Amino acid sequence: MSRTVVITMAGRGSRFKEAGIEGPKFLIEIDGRTMFEYALDGLSDFTDDSFVFVTRADHDVDDVIATHCERVGIEEYETVSVPEVTDGQASTAMYADDLVPDEETMAIFNIDTYIEPGELRADDVGLGHSIPVFSPEGERWSFVETDADGSVTRVTEKERVSDAATIGFYQFESWGRFRAAYEAAAGDVKAEYGETYIAPLYNWLVDQGDDIDLVSVPTDRVHVLGTPDDVRAFYPAFADEHDL
Repeated sequence: MSRTVVITMAGRGSRFKEAGIEGPKFLIEIDGRTMFEYALDGLSDFTDDSFVFVTRADHDVDDVIATHCERVGIEEYETVSVPEVTDGQASTAMYADDLVPDEETMAIFNIDTYIEPGELRADDVGLGHSIPVFSPEGERWSFVETDADGSVTRVTEKERVSDAATIGFYQFESWGRFRAAYEAAAGDVKAEYGETYIAPLYNWLVDQGDDIDLVSVPTDRVHVLGTPDDVRAFYPAFADEHDL
């Protein structure tokens, strides 16, 4: 079996725009490197996999993707563009539907999380359903609840049912199972949360009896870069460089 990693990079980046930082979010520079570079560096153990980059049609990024795939050693990749901003990350990922075989293991990752190289290992993730987690403070994350045996029983948004929060890397044992979960549950997820988050889709898989593994990543090795405040916490000089 093999794996395809779908990188979703088609969002608005609205919180950065509100702070006066223009341009695609993934091209924002942090200490001399783009957010896109940080995201790919965190997947240094996955470069033997195939990649699909889901981009915005109005972002000219083919050269950027080619340059950084060559830099980190990703040889097999494709791009697909969305004509407009979607209603959430799960819907954005679905644009890869024609590019990933139904039986292929598939992982979804964003471009605003930096996992220090080597901390997320392909062997640890395996090829089944898998959710890497860390233990940050606060309520703003997606959380995973398990039973006494360690089996995943529930995944929540912004409800701290455990100390295990997702790092933004979501793996499904096959593209077909992801699509089935999306088709069955995305509407309910959007109705509850306002957008098609990926994490709650696992609840449908739990109800179907699928086994989902957790993989722990050291909390101090995961750096969330989703907002200007997050970036300032990671790289304090960012505030001065952008007059924040």
